[in-house]
Amino acid sequence: MSRYSLRTVGAALVVVLCAGCGGNEKPHGEAALKNACDGVFDDGLINEARKSDDFNDLHVASGTRSHASAVKTMLDEDHAAYACILDDKDSSESDEGALSIKFTPGMRTLFPKDENRSFGAYKAYKLGNGMQATIEAGGADVYFECESKDRLRPLTVTGTFHNDFDLSSEARFRPLFRSSLKVAKLLKCENNIKFPDPAKMKYLPLKED
Repeated sequence: MSRYSLRTVGAALVVVLCAGCGGNEKPHGEAALKNACDGVFDDGLINEARKSDDFNDLHVASGTRSHASAVKTMLDEDHAAYACILDDKDSSESDEGALSIKFTPGMRTLFPKDENRSFGAYKAYKLGNGMQATIEAGGADVYFECESKDRLRPLTVTGTFHNDFDLSSEARFRPLFRSSLKVAKLLKCENNIKFPDPAKMKYLPLKED
């Protein structure tokens, strides 16, 4: 067989063997964030996260997660469940990943109802209608109650946003609130759950040293 024919056969084999190469590769970076967690991550968060050296390594973690599956787990098994987890090169062994949103049923309030101060990096917010929020290094939490005719007592829900990036409080609260509203809808909450604009939220005054 001539050298030209050998090259032709070799090229054909490469095409056959590599058909679809990369087609099953998970989206990374911006593409991963835009498609993750039922679309709760906005351009503001993406632009802030982009400043991290690990941004382009972000990808949706293995496993099937969604708001619907998280709600099902909370109702059927009465324990916490992730709506989404994104990993990067350093977080594949971590349950929380590099960025995640988790919901936990049945927890108490984030802070005592008569609390009137924040402390250092820990900021506390009273959102009205018994709802609360807190933020500290690496994360944010929101607490709300869900009233439904299917339950004798309101179900308390705590949403937790975890991230390894240097994100502002607004960039953390926006997706957490969007995600929480999706959970409230799936839980068929009958009470009015409405979160404020994170840009206008005021935390409780800092305690003076």
